[in-house]
Amino acid sequence: MATFFVSKKEKMFFVEHLSLMIKGGMLINEALESLKKETKSWVFKKALDDVLKKILEGESLNKSMERHPRIFNKFFRSVVKIGEESGTLDENLKYLSSSLHSEYSLRKKILGALIYPMLIMVVALTVVLIITLFVLPKLLNLFQVLEIQLPLATRILLGSGTFLEKYWFLILGGIFLLFVIWKVLQIIKLVRFYFHKIILSFPFFGKVNKNHNLARFSRTFYTLLKSGMPILESLDVCIDVVPNEVYKKNLGLVRSEVERGEKISQGLGKFPETFPSVFTQMVLIGERSGNLEEIFLYLAKFHEREANSTIKNLSGLLEPVLLILVGLFVAFVVLSIITPIYQFTSGIRIR
Repeated sequence: MATFFVSKKEKMFFVEHLSLMIKGGMLINEALESLKKETKSWVFKKALDDVLKKILEGESLNKSMERHPRIFNKFFRSVVKIGEESGTLDENLKYLSSSLHSEYSLRKKILGALIYPMLIMVVALTVVLIITLFVLPKLLNLFQVLEIQLPLATRILLGSGTFLEKYWFLILGGIFLLFVIWKVLQIIKLVRFYFHKIILSFPFFGKVNKNHNLARFSRTFYTLLKSGMPILESLDVCIDVVPNEVYKKNLGLVRSEVERGEKISQGLGKFPETFPSVFTQMVLIGERSGNLEEIFLYLAKFHEREANSTIKNLSGLLEPVLLILVGLFVAFVVLSIITPIYQFTSGIRIR
């Protein structure tokens, strides 16, 4: 069944197979026709149909992809463009496939490390809702009939349940409103910049975000240099690709420095808060040795491992903390329910 979005996995499949088909001597229009039939996404199928139509009219592959920037971003199109101009499209697509695969693998590892903590939170929330909406109303009626003097913990629990039962729509509406406000604020570049700057200052999430941006920049820059793109144009694409606004701004300033004749390492060295000194020194070594491409490949792999390692450590820290919090909540609920019942039965025995 066709889907209504284009996954990274599907893009990887498309690029890898297109590279092999072109290398095998197949014409681009024939390759696209074949790959279009294997596409599951309705959106991607429609885009490929339009690309194929324009190619048959005489347009280049890169030019025909420009009409679909959400599917084929600037990085994607730049690699294709250089490949078409230099006659090495199959090789460039192979570099692009490797880059997409690395990015997909990193995201998959990060999400995989967060699955268990998220599962614990979902289970805890489910337990809270079941107790609040189904168990507590029945207990409230029982306590009222028995005229039991309720302890503070029980009154808090019952009050929370009553509040949720009466005003759940207001809570959901408030959450939805906050989500909408947040999305609107994210459109404003200045707000987005300061939010991204705050994220970078967080102990764990900041480190993951920093490593992810460094890995993305390094992997993209390596791929573009390997494809044959000049340094200034490569930096332009990297500015468009990195997700964090702080990195976008700093890379823009680095690009200006390089345009004035400075080396990349000199430009990066002016922003030690986003580009660590070790990163800058490695780039300097690459510039001196004439091995800049391989240095950026090494840096990409290094920071991908660092991001994965940090998120694993965070996951290992969150798991016991979440388990303790869930345990404390369960203990609170049990005591809140048992205490008044125990007081009532004790009173019966005394009489």
